[in-house]
Amino acid sequence: MTAGPGSGAILAFTDFDASTASGNSKSGLNWTLNGLEDPGSLSAFQFEGGAINLFDANPFVQDIFIPGINTGNGNTSWTTDLGLTVEAGFNVTLTDVTFNSVSVNGGQAENVNRRNDYSVTVLDPTNNVVASITVADTLAGTTAGRPLVTLDFADVVLDSPGIYTMIIRGGDFIEDNETGNHTGLDNLSINGNVSAIPEPSAFLLSTLGLLGFLTARRRN
Repeated sequence: MTAGPGSGAILAFTDFDASTASGNSKSGLNWTLNGLEDPGSLSAFQFEGGAINLFDANPFVQDIFIPGINTGNGNTSWTTDLGLTVEAGFNVTLTDVTFNSVSVNGGQAENVNRRNDYSVTVLDPTNNVVASITVADTLAGTTAGRPLVTLDFADVVLDSPGIYTMIIRGGDFIEDNETGNHTGLDNLSINGNVSAIPEPSAFLLSTLGLLGFLTARRRN
């Protein structure tokens, strides 16, 4: 596995470069994957609302994920969902999610610092919450000053086969302390580890072998 920016290896990564925006969706994300299937496109929705079109006005905003909604004006935020498929016979340990925090105004990079809030929530295949992390007041400013955001899950194990849903939320939803700001992200990395679950026959053989060793030891 390739070492990721967080404590785990990369499970899924996209830098959004050369992706295309149509309406509220980013396609052609060229995911780097390890142990997970391709999550596909990302679509933006207003939190508890409808679809939001993406900024796609110039090369800067084409290579990031930036919904066209003013998130610093009245506790506004957006969400996007990713499907994380865990195959039978494998456990996926989610260690952290990282990305660069971006602020945009009118399709241009902000020239002053803004504060963005983010959360990442993971639902199991039956839509029960298995983990949720929030970070508040993350500074984001010029293109050169986009900070790396890390949401640490402290080893959450995804051990049921099926599709888990990762919900990413961005905006100003903690203290309503920003104005004139659009919130986005870049270089999205989902980090962790994948391990195979031992088959029952292999576990039984190893157990019998251990019992045989202990019995022989007692006889000696």
